[in-house]
Amino acid sequence: MVSTSTSGSTSNRGFLNVAGEMAQRTREFDWSSTPVGLIDNWPQSLRTTVSIMLRSKFPMFIWWGPELIQFYNDAYMPSMGNDGKHPAALGQRGEECWPEIWPVIYPLIKQVMDGGEATWSEDQLIPIYRNGHLEDVYWTFSYNAIISERGTVGGVLVVCYENTEKMVHYQKVVESESMLSFAIDAAELATWDLNPITNKFTSNDRLKSWFGLQPKDEIELPIAIAAMIEEDRDRVAAAIQRALEYSSGGFYDITYTIVNKHTAESRIVRAKGRATFNEEKIACRFNGTLQDITEQEMA
Repeated sequence: MVSTSTSGSTSNRGFLNVAGEMAQRTREFDWSSTPVGLIDNWPQSLRTTVSIMLRSKFPMFIWWGPELIQFYNDAYMPSMGNDGKHPAALGQRGEECWPEIWPVIYPLIKQVMDGGEATWSEDQLIPIYRNGHLEDVYWTFSYNAIISERGTVGGVLVVCYENTEKMVHYQKVVESESMLSFAIDAAELATWDLNPITNKFTSNDRLKSWFGLQPKDEIELPIAIAAMIEEDRDRVAAAIQRALEYSSGGFYDITYTIVNKHTAESRIVRAKGRATFNEEKIACRFNGTLQDITEQEMA
């Protein structure tokens, strides 16, 4: 509810002389219709906190008084979405505004209002109604006490930001990695990763077992080379060297034979990989897969 009424003197409202939509809405709102009362009668603690909030470029929100009457700034508005709670949320009671998440957030609010410690939540999933439907929204936020002139808690200041986009991207990466892992297992592929700068060589457990190593064992590049039959080593080394040259595009595709150092079991493998290069055109990563093609080759 926005009213053009500005009942009362404006001489004591300098703390609201801020540019922005929410500052204007706060100035014009009929606060006499709420338990907060006329702006001219607001306590200094509320005035100061509202002034800080409206001037901040960081999303902020206030619940004030036992009824938890709401204030928020321009930076918070985008998190309400289109066709959501803005602008009706201004001056509204918290429980009326957030029925879908009240069981989740009210215990945190009450903790602070009762004089408890401030709260901190990171990457917290709190679905809210916005854009015409209930959306999964991730937040990082802190609830902090606003101390009144009486030395008691007068309200709660929320400092927050939405990181839904980051979390959705993270989930897609996890899903992608899970699908890749499934595909690797289904194809019975071994994987390897070489840091050409440090010569650090890592692999999955399948490749270690082919070499005759335990899952906990570390693989160093000399071990990987030693697992090849002697007549293939120079050819593989040349192919690796070529892939690590920027002009090659980093591509690597070669077939050779490896031998388990404990069982002496040999297998013919096809190695496929690619090197990636930094801005100086120096190879900084070289990774790929090994496929056991022994049966095909023997056939």
